[in-house]
Amino acid sequence: MDWTKDYRIAWFGEFIDKRLEDEYLAESLDASRKITAYIALVFGSILALFLVQSYITEGETVLFTRITLIRLPFIIVSMVMFYTARNITKHKNLVWMISSYQAMMAITYLLTLKQYDSLNFFSIIGFLIVTLAMYLLPNKTVFSQFISLIFSFLFFLYPTRKLEGLQSYVFFRSVAYQAIMLMYCNINNCWTERVKRKAFIANRELLDLSSKDSLTGIYNRKKFDDALDQWISFSQRYNHPLALILFDIDDFKQVNDKHGHIVGDRVLQEISDNVKQFIREADIFARWGGDEFAILLPNTDLKQAEKLAERIKSNIAKHNPLTDPKKITCSFGVAEYAPNDTKQSLLRKTDDLLLKAKTGGKDKVVSCFSNLGS
Repeated sequence: MDWTKDYRIAWFGEFIDKRLEDEYLAESLDASRKITAYIALVFGSILALFLVQSYITEGETVLFTRITLIRLPFIIVSMVMFYTARNITKHKNLVWMISSYQAMMAITYLLTLKQYDSLNFFSIIGFLIVTLAMYLLPNKTVFSQFISLIFSFLFFLYPTRKLEGLQSYVFFRSVAYQAIMLMYCNINNCWTERVKRKAFIANRELLDLSSKDSLTGIYNRKKFDDALDQWISFSQRYNHPLALILFDIDDFKQVNDKHGHIVGDRVLQEISDNVKQFIREADIFARWGGDEFAILLPNTDLKQAEKLAERIKSNIAKHNPLTDPKKITCSFGVAEYAPNDTKQSLLRKTDDLLLKAKTGGKDKVVSCFSNLGS
């Protein structure tokens, strides 16, 4: 289980920790694809209105036909995006879709301007608006930057030369305006992404506080109960193995009585840290209550769970957090989910096995197929 995260955020508003970034993108995918779908619908509708306006002003001319052939594919793609973006299941695919759409926006605008013999300064306003529109889409900042920079270079390379009455100072002023626009869009985009990720971290930490035990930092009983319900349902549906380990510290009351509760708390913390080394990210390790712990092992059969319990038991016995010569040991009950089990029956079965380990001499692992001499 991954107990530490690098919460640092890079300049472009992304987590430095790749796994954390992937978690954030997976959680925000639903919102991103809805935003993409509806923005594409709006953009397509706006261009359709421009097409109507072109028909009114230019009529059935060759120019109108050429412009229609350029704008119509973008309108169709916008409608297609409205329906397909909402069903995308991977953020990577959404990024490539948005990037392609941004590139198509730029190409459509440049090709439209190319059809006119001369342009007016509304072309520059349209250019600024298209640039701003690109940054409304929830794409990766670096991709939006790259596409908008190429778009800017191509625009100032050719279409601006067709502006009526263009003078050099006006040209350079237009370049300056676009540079300011790009700076604003990039700073705003990066800042927004940073704020979103900080909110994600805050929500995660709040969730951790509600699901973690304050002393040991592992999951609490409520979180464990919820996870147990989910994994039992999963095992029932897909017939995957599921194992449960319950263990507690032998004679823990004597530790508290002899050394005090501060030392007792340290024992609980060190045992928790010890166990973390042996479990996977998918496993659920929780403080069940007092000195009792639970480990839920998805996709794990009884034999594998018993071996894990033996390794944990041996490791705990090797590391004594007390100065007292008496070693700290633990007793374990191990059971596997059966098709007719409920949550209560599985817990009861495992707890009975733990009780057998305690009454059979302690420092033992007892499972459904083991005996007290194991």
